[in-house]
Amino acid sequence: MCNIKRTTKDSVFTALFSHKEYALQLFKVLHPEEKNVTEKDIEIITIDNVLTDGIYNDLGLMFKDRLIILAEAQSCWNGNMAIRSLLYLSETYKRYLAKKRISLFTSSTVELPVPEMYVIFTGEKSDHPAQIKLEDHFPDDTVSPLQLNVKMIYDSKEGDIIYQYINFCKVFDQMRRDFPDSVVMAVKNTITICRNKELLAEFLRDHETELNDIMYDFLYNEEYWRKLMLRDERKKAREEGLAEGRADGRAEGRAEGLTEGLSEGRLQGAHDKAVEMAKKMLDKDMAINDIADLTGLTSEEVTQLANLES
Repeated sequence: MCNIKRTTKDSVFTALFSHKEYALQLFKVLHPEEKNVTEKDIEIITIDNVLTDGIYNDLGLMFKDRLIILAEAQSCWNGNMAIRSLLYLSETYKRYLAKKRISLFTSSTVELPVPEMYVIFTGEKSDHPAQIKLEDHFPDDTVSPLQLNVKMIYDSKEGDIIYQYINFCKVFDQMRRDFPDSVVMAVKNTITICRNKELLAEFLRDHETELNDIMYDFLYNEEYWRKLMLRDERKKAREEGLAEGRADGRAEGRAEGLTEGLSEGRLQGAHDKAVEMAKKMLDKDMAINDIADLTGLTSEEVTQLANLES
């Protein structure tokens, strides 16, 4: 049995299928017609830096001339699996060429392993499609020269490794709901129930400590990411609130400006009327002080008017 060095970013998915015995079982479910494939024909390919979301849920398996890219989508639907698979495939081919020391700058045509793209979805199938196409990410009514189809796996034959894994995840999800405040109880009950139901029982027995750590990490990571999302949502709400407040403030400022403008307009109109009245009084030779008292103008303003009128 091979020993896989685990990081805290592993998921149960990558931990399970990184063991060749289970990877071989997986391959035989996908290709039951292949009778002579052995563990020696399998190469595990792990890439830890392609669109990670806190947990590594992508895995590459090389079976002779086949390159199988697997991704796990858990209970939440992700419509971007085709893009994720494309990037993983591109990086895998890059490493494959480097490992084989194959140059692309020669006249001979390079042969590549035939890719197969799968997503194992552990949530409810609902009305999700049988496959995801890369072309769906391009604008409608366009023809892309780049074609990539990802097959979705929602269930499998009872008892096989895919069936066991999907149902293991469903038990885990249920325990998380049953024990929202106890990571320990959620993990402990998941292992007990799955052993009793013969879901990954051998793997659970041989790797219980490893699996405990992975599941704890997952739950703590999930809580961490949930808090980050909540923080981002609150930050967004604050920013939207501030923006709305600024907009309201600008609107209020415009309203105040209009009010002030109207006030200034009314004041200017009153002043103009006072000036016209003062001119008529000057024409009747009334005293400057009397004109100022009656119109509200200052004596200086009345004097200026008198000088202009003379």
